[in-house]
Parts: sequence; C-alpha cells; structure tokens
Amino acid sequence: MRVWTRPSLRAFWAATLRAWRSPRLFAMALLAVAVILGAHYRFHRLDRWDMSSDEGASWAAASLCTLQAVVAEERRLDPGKLALYDMALHEWIRAFGDTLWVLRAMSSVLGTIAIVLLFVAVREVCRSLGDESSAASGELAGAFAALIYAANVTMVVSDRTARMYPMLVAAELLQIAFLVRAQRRGASADYAGAAIFTATMIAANYSASFLLFAEALWLSGLLAARWMGARAGRLAILRPGLAVAAGAALLAPLLPGILAGSERAVRTGTYDWISPQPFGWPLTTLRDSASSPALFWIFVALAVFAAWRHWHSARSVSGFLALWMTGPLLAIFAVSCLIRPMEFPRYVLIAYVGMFAFAGFGAATVRSTGLRIAIAILIVHFSAPGVQYWLENYHELGWREAAALARRKTVPGDRIAVYTYKSVGVVRYYLPLDRRADAVGMGDECGGARLLIIREQGILSAQNLPAVRSCYPHVLARMTRLEVRAR
Repeated sequence: MRVWTRPSLRAFWAATLRAWRSPRLFAMALLAVAVILGAHYRFHRLDRWDMSSDEGASWAAASLCTLQAVVAEERRLDPGKLALYDMALHEWIRAFGDTLWVLRAMSSVLGTIAIVLLFVAVREVCRSLGDESSAASGELAGAFAALIYAANVTMVVSDRTARMYPMLVAAELLQIAFLVRAQRRGASADYAGAAIFTATMIAANYSASFLLFAEALWLSGLLAARWMGARAGRLAILRPGLAVAAGAALLAPLLPGILAGSERAVRTGTYDWISPQPFGWPLTTLRDSASSPALFWIFVALAVFAAWRHWHSARSVSGFLALWMTGPLLAIFAVSCLIRPMEFPRYVLIAYVGMFAFAGFGAATVRSTGLRIAIAILIVHFSAPGVQYWLENYHELGWREAAALARRKTVPGDRIAVYTYKSVGVVRYYLPLDRRADAVGMGDECGGARLLIIREQGILSAQNLPAVRSCYPHVLARMTRLEVRAR
C-alpha cells in the first residue's frame, strides 16, 4: 500500500492545480461535453414526428433510380438550386434504406460533425487572424462556440430535418477554416481547400452566397485599410480571394441553368410564401435564434467584452467574427429590398453560427476557470429548456393520417390531388408502393382527381385558397392544419 508523503501530496495538488488552470484541458473537456450533448439532441427519438412536406421533397428526388433523374427532379421541385444534397441522400438511401430515421440520420450525422468543425473554424480564426494571446485562446473559444451550437434549438431543429442545411453549414465552416488559414499560411492545400469548399457550399444551397458577401466585405476592408496605410499584419488578401473566386468559377458551367431556374421560381411565385419583414428583422432573428432573450444578451455581452479586451491585440479576429455574424444578414436584407423578400431564418443559419463564434471568443477571454464553468452552465441552462420543449411538443402536419384516409376512400388508379406540388412527395411516402403514382400535384386550376389533400395555411396564398377549396367542396376530415376534401 502506497503511503503519501508530504512532497508527493504537494506534487499531486500542484498537478491538480495546473490541470484546473489549463485552457487546453478545459477546452477538450468542454468540446467532449458539446459533442455528447449535441449527438444526444440530434439523434434522440429521431423518427418521433411524421415527415414534413420539405422532407418529402428531398425524399422524392433522392429516392429516384438514377442520379440523372435525381438532378432533374431537384430542378423541378427546387428551381435555382443544385442537387448536391439530393445526390448524397440518394447514395445514403441506397446504402441504408429510406426509413424516416435513416433519412434524418444523415442530417444528424452532419450536424454532429459540424459541432467539431465549428471548433476547428473558430480555432483557425483566432490562430490565423490574431496575435499570440488570441491564438492561445483559440481552442477555448472554439469549444465554447461548439457548446452553444450543440445545445441551440435552432440548430438542433435544422440538424434533425432531412434537408440540405446541415450539409451547407458543414461546408461553410470548412470553407471559413481554409480561407483564414490561406490568409496566414498561404499553403497550396489551404488555397485548394478554400476553392473546393466554396464550390461545395454553393452547390449545397444558393444561400451560401450570403456568406461570400460577408467574406467579400472582409477582404475589401483589409484591402482598403492597406491602401490607407493601416497595418494589416501578414494577412494575404489577393490569393485567398482568388481561391474563393476560383471555387465559384468551378460552377460557372451550371450558372445559366441556376439563373434561369431562379428567375422562373421568382416569376411563378415559388417564394411568395416569404412575406416582407420589419426593418429590425436582422436583430430580431439573431435574438430569436439564441433560445432565450437572456442568453442572447449574454452573447452580446461576451462579444462586446471580447472586442474591448482584444481591441489592440486581436482586432482582426473581432472584425472577422462581426462580419461573419452580420454580413449574411446584410446580404439577405439587401436582396429583400432590391429583388423580393427572402428573409427566412434557415437561409442565414451561418449568421447565427457567427454569433455563437463571437460569443465563444468572449467566453474564452475570461481568465478565471470558475467563471468559465459558470458561463458553460449558463449556456446549457438557458438552451436546454428550448430544445426539450421542442422535442416534447413539436407536431408535424398530419400527412400520414391524411394519406391513409385518401387511400381508404379511393381505389388503385384513382388520383389523389395534393396542393401544392411540393407536398406530393410526403403523401407518396406514406402511400403503399403500388399507390404512390396515384398522388399528383394540383396547380391553381381544378384537377380531375377524386380527392384533394390541402394545407390550411402556410405556402397557400389567400386569393388561391378559396378557389382551390371550391373545386373540392366536401370536407371529409380535418387533421393538424390539413384537410382532405372531395368533389
């Protein structure tokens, strides 16, 4: 039996004290907590709720037999978007099947990976754009940002949905990491990574262009500061910018089709369901994304503290994080003012992640280990109730019940109309294999189907809803925000 002597006890307590004060050890422990908590939130009872109409559109494209058919269906269902996510989901279905849990699991896997990628991206921002003091706190800043991301209800909802947004966020985080590394190191692999993931994130969803707008502001600001004689450190500007431009140029052959599809989508009213937002929407959506008003103001306080504390030593880090947070919001606000309303939260998820990164940088600036633990506890304390409430109370529209009723009221060969065409996929998913072809989309004109499944609200315009209902005047049943109607 070992006998502890006074010197050995002193050595033990000294080692314990060093571990307690170690930012790296704290960061690794915090990251582990973030990954475990985030994975739990993203996979827990993943198939509890029925499929949504958006998920039905993803399944409808990805479940087709060939990649060529997948691309063609994606162009029809989501004009103006590329089919990278649908092609990946197509291969995922071939490997694992198309149960609802499996369909959503790909997003949950990507969302869990994004927790680690956010840690990497924030660490690289601090290392590449700041001085030694900010570089030393980079891992801690990344770990705090990862914890916020892992427990944030907005990101959990996105990462539990079979849509392209988790893939988009993961690609954007990798692109940010390679871009800032290219600004500092200038290695060929960094330029290649910035170009490849620029193309990847644009191919995942066109809303990635809002992040490119923020990065253009960042590079332009550095260039203007250099022209005015300000010190811009050793940060490269031209070559990283060219790498990003090269990534966008990789998609140039597809650009005419993208623009034509976008123009057709706007002309045909695909985005009419997005209504104009008040002038203060950018601030409101950031506040709403924080799970609770109290947590939002904690984020604001941490960001302000980081900017003040590093004003002389790491001003570039704060500037980049501020543009990461606000640039996408400014871009979507400009599009909404100049072209048409596009202010919808899922199009600016990367701005919310930028806010998490800025708050994480502020939390890492705190030197006391006790205060760091308190901040981590506050993050979970204010975030967890929102996630738990959503997991326990969220209810998707009653598509399964509506499809079952329509199947009972018709015979094979009878058409089942669905308004609108984008919701056809979810109805087909819940029909037997031999009846899936019976579900058809209905336009604004009366169709020849015996039954109609219609959403009571949402993407339907007020002027079209009465006309569509008049085609099918008899209400057979009302589900959760759905109606099954007959002629």
